[in-house]
Amino acid sequence: MPIVSVLSLKGGVGKTSVVLGLAGAATVKGLATLVIDLDPQGNATSILAAHKPTATAADVLSHPTLATLHEALTPCAWEVAPGEVDVVPSSPDLIGYDAFRSDAAFHPRLVKALSKLEGYDLVLIDCPPSLGALTRDALAASDLALIVSTPSYFSLQGAERAAKEIEEIRKHHNPKLKLVGVLPNRVRSIADEHDFRIKELGEIFGRQVMRPSIPERIALQQAEGFGKPVQTVRTAGAREVSVIFEKHLNHLLRAAR
Repeated sequence: MPIVSVLSLKGGVGKTSVVLGLAGAATVKGLATLVIDLDPQGNATSILAAHKPTATAADVLSHPTLATLHEALTPCAWEVAPGEVDVVPSSPDLIGYDAFRSDAAFHPRLVKALSKLEGYDLVLIDCPPSLGALTRDALAASDLALIVSTPSYFSLQGAERAAKEIEEIRKHHNPKLKLVGVLPNRVRSIADEHDFRIKELGEIFGRQVMRPSIPERIALQQAEGFGKPVQTVRTAGAREVSVIFEKHLNHLLRAAR
């Protein structure tokens, strides 16, 4: 059961869209997938349409036990046969757990709740777009970290900082953690600035830049507006990005072996 943190240190890069795209690809593949929404904004929870949760991710962090985690495991309306998707929903209360703490004061909590979880083929953690305790907690519980970046100057800066934090968490809290790659998102093939920044990303991260990039397609916004996987949208753009998400999902599964 690979646990993957999807993160960025800059908002607006489409991090949640990537989480949902991967979850949709996993569902089509027949996998049982759990999405943990650690972003206090709760966008993934909203789009997944969680069915009347009795507990949230904030409760899991407050009482990091398997019992609390089971209370928070919530079915959603967002599934494609033959797989299934559950969600640990977000809560505004999560913001109270996001204060940055030094390594000496940082004590990971999510890993305690996930350590004995069974029944899923894949866990995807949607991190908040910041380097606080929530993102660090997610990384401490994960096998793999996936950085999402748009082809922009500030996003590249955020990707570099995220990679450094992943390495710090690996050294001090989670030796099994591995940066699986940096995924360029919302890329316009006809934009010279995007071509330049993608090249720059390659100079920084080398082979860790994941290919192909995810192009900017209206199908992703349509899927989110409909509250369903992009894999179910019947347009050429949706089919294009669905194939890309399937490739990246397969890469994640191979990397976790």
